[in-house]
Order: sequence, then structure tokens, then C-alpha cells
Amino acid sequence: MADKLLPKRLAEPFKKIITNETGVQSVKYLISSCIAFAVDYVILLALERLFSGFALAMELAAVISFCVSSQINFHINRLWVFKKREGLLAELGGYYALALVSFSLKTFVLLELFVRVAGLPTIIAKPIAEVVMFVFNFFVQKKVIFRKKKDLDNTKSNMPE
Repeated sequence: MADKLLPKRLAEPFKKIITNETGVQSVKYLISSCIAFAVDYVILLALERLFSGFALAMELAAVISFCVSSQINFHINRLWVFKKREGLLAELGGYYALALVSFSLKTFVLLELFVRVAGLPTIIAKPIAEVVMFVFNFFVQKKVIFRKKKDLDNTKSNMPE
């Protein structure tokens, strides 16, 4: 497909990306993350405006938008990106453990720094904070939360007894 849309010398790197499992998953993960980000971003900005009279308007808006967008993201990642159909509760627990760490770093460290310290508006600070957390979250989800059974079996067989 890539070679039909691009000249051959430009299409070659894309073929490698879309023909291996990690490449396909990373493209799907990017799409999933963009969908979740759009939901999160719209809700965050709308609620921040709605709650503008409150001292912690940004934080309250961030918590609510996170709750909605993370559910959407979890199910897209589970069913479409990593194609998992079993172990829902364990995966949900792992996802939310990662999400809580990621959300905390993003909201209470990065957004605080960007908005309160650097003076950036939330509309600019939010996308920057998301990009910072993107790669880390992909690899943790791929290697830990949604890992394939064969990867888990290989890990166990390589452990000394």
C-alpha cells in the first residue's frame, strides 16, 4: 500500500513499519492515543472553562476528562491495538496503575510546570505533556500490560530456578 502512495525510495521504510507486529501496533496505538487525546482535550478545556471560578479548576477538569478518555483508550488498546480478549481484570488493573502514574506525572508535574511556572496556556501545555508521556506508555502497555502469553512463557522459562 505504501509503495502505491509514495515513490519506491520513500515507501521502503513504511513497508518495514507496517509489516512487523510492533510497527503495526505502534501505528494503531498512535491512532488510539489521538482519539483518547481528542476526547480528553475537549472535555478538559470545556470543563476548565465551566469550573473557572474554582481554585483547582484545571485539576478537577483534568481528573474528569481523564476518567472518560482513559476508558475509551483502554478498550481500544485492548481490543484493537494489542488484540487481547482474556484477563480483563488483570489488564484493567495494570492499565490503571500505569494510567495513574502517567496521569499524576502529566497533571501534577508537567502541567503544573508548564501552566503555573512557565505560564503557558493549558491549550498549549496539554499537548506537550501528552507527547512526553506517549512513548513510555506504549512500551509499558506492550511489554507489561497487554503482553502476549508466549512472551510471558518465554520470560518464565528464562528465569533461573
